[in-house]
Amino acid sequence: MIKKIISLTLITVSLYAAQTIKITAEQQSDLGVKTQKVTMVDSISFTPYNGRVVMDKKDVISVSSNIESIVKEIYVSEFEQVKKGQKLLTLKSNALLSLQRDYIESIIESQSASENYARDLKLESDGIISTKKLLASKKLKSSSALRVTLNENQLATNGFSPRMLKKLRDTHRVILEQDVRATKDGVVYKIDVNVGEYVQSDRMMMGIYADGKRFIELSVPVKIVEEVSIGDRCTFSKYTAKVIAIGNVVNESSQSVQVRAEIDSAEGVMINRVYGVKIHKGVDGAVKIKKGALVFQENSSYVFKQVDSGFDVVSVKIISEGPSCYIVKAELNVGDKLAVTSTAALLSAMDSEDE
Repeated sequence: MIKKIISLTLITVSLYAAQTIKITAEQQSDLGVKTQKVTMVDSISFTPYNGRVVMDKKDVISVSSNIESIVKEIYVSEFEQVKKGQKLLTLKSNALLSLQRDYIESIIESQSASENYARDLKLESDGIISTKKLLASKKLKSSSALRVTLNENQLATNGFSPRMLKKLRDTHRVILEQDVRATKDGVVYKIDVNVGEYVQSDRMMMGIYADGKRFIELSVPVKIVEEVSIGDRCTFSKYTAKVIAIGNVVNESSQSVQVRAEIDSAEGVMINRVYGVKIHKGVDGAVKIKKGALVFQENSSYVFKQVDSGFDVVSVKIISEGPSCYIVKAELNVGDKLAVTSTAALLSAMDSEDE
């Protein structure tokens, strides 16, 4: 066997790649070399990587009161689906009553200042009062109107709707209770208060995951992420997603990069759940070969393509690995045949010529 290997004629064009190993059909049979046609592929899949479902921070809603209050009623439960405008809580606040009184007083004062200015405008026109007094009246009218605006904004910040503010303006009667409503469709993921509980300002009372885009974020090894592109597809469980972002910071310990994909239809997907995610990529000129067809030499990989005079040595680049096959890029065409057995013997022929 060794003599037969050494007797093979090797025509060298360059080191390894572009070499031709001259070998007869009888020698191939004696060496046990078998061939197989290459399989061209137009897409590849990368091994499943752990991915976690996330959402935009703007869709994580924290329901709170900007003023000290007492929780009078809670109308929803954890994990309940809610609609925009749906009543979530009812609050009662002495501080809020004080704000309303200030607002009502400022409205009355502003109305009086406006009436006085209209009167003074006529008096100044008739020469009864001075221009200086008219300007003072105008200044009071403006400052009163500003106070109304400031108080109104403060009430709006604390959850008063335009309808509630109009009721205060029209009736001059304080609203004893305040309803807190959902600002978006979503699901209640947390309730952190009880009926009758006193809550301080800015205390989170309830959390809602608003309906919206959902994403899957996964860590992909550096060597693999080089092959991943924006627009590549991902699959996990019953869901599909499209790669929309690829990080440029490598995790030092895992030597991986974050990839984010937008989930196409996320109904029922669980936030923060970890899934096994496959990445699928369209490729041109890729070939599926058996692992036995590939040989390695000096950090490079090669296959042996059958030609009339023997085998050409073809350099390949591995882009994906499966249990029994590689997906590679190489100068190969449909119908080409590769040696899939006894490749070690052909590699020895390469080595002997190099020596």
